[in-house]
Amino acid sequence: MSISVVIPAFNASKYIAETIHSVLRQTLPADEILVIDDGSTDNTGAIAAGFGSPVRVIRTPNSKLPSSRNRGVKEAKGEWIAFVDADDIWEDNKLERQMEELSRHPEAELCYTGRILLVENAESTVLRDVIEVPPSTTIAQELLRTNKFPPSCVVIRRSTFLAVGGHDTSFPYVEDWDLWLRLLKAGVKFVDCPEPLLRYRVHPDNMTHNAMPLLEGADRVYRTHIMPQFTGLKRLLRYYAFRGRLESGAAQVLRIKGDPRHLSMMAASIFHRPFYDPHRYKIMAHMLYTRLRQSPKQRLRPT
Repeated sequence: MSISVVIPAFNASKYIAETIHSVLRQTLPADEILVIDDGSTDNTGAIAAGFGSPVRVIRTPNSKLPSSRNRGVKEAKGEWIAFVDADDIWEDNKLERQMEELSRHPEAELCYTGRILLVENAESTVLRDVIEVPPSTTIAQELLRTNKFPPSCVVIRRSTFLAVGGHDTSFPYVEDWDLWLRLLKAGVKFVDCPEPLLRYRVHPDNMTHNAMPLLEGADRVYRTHIMPQFTGLKRLLRYYAFRGRLESGAAQVLRIKGDPRHLSMMAASIFHRPFYDPHRYKIMAHMLYTRLRQSPKQRLRPT
């Protein structure tokens, strides 16, 4: 079974070499590694090209992650596609374990793994929480609640990805959750590989600057794929519960960023889901206290 690895990369010179090294160290080697250099203005493409075969660099105008992954899959020659983002790292046996699971479950066309957070700040980079994934027997129900794994956890049959049209490029974020739900709707079978075989990097840039687009993208996925399955009051209550949880997370990210919208976002979370995570009331009280101590100019300071 031939495997193509697709790495979308934009200004990833800080991380791309470590990512490619983790792919080249696989106990089951990939047949090709496609780096889609998405209009980088740094030396991302040159670093990737320096590895030589089996790494191939495809340079494109900047068009964001969904388009880059779609382009990589179209260019790929392998029967199976393994995605990895340009700041993530694979454990050495990731491909071997996933292909073992796919061989054991020939009806499956997508395999996903667990992950461990690789948390980076100004002082250090440390391994933190293991994020477990639901078994494939419950993944359909779990994906109706929230996204359960990123693309870097996934191996998928190339023809299956293409058959559903790949990523919807109108989603700049959460395009993966939209894709998993469309695959399920199309009857595609998933299989889990529960080990944490991905080191998923969390750093200040990817934690702070996407809070609002992520929230609105997830809201759109929910409205498109999940809300139509419910009717009446249940439909509204489930949506408010979902929205409240998203707003809570967004409020805390906006707070880290120093965005003054964090207070109104937390208030919206409490309004939509008043009994979810009572700790939010304490957080909001602290937000309000901090806001009241600021001068009027500070309260309105643009981010």
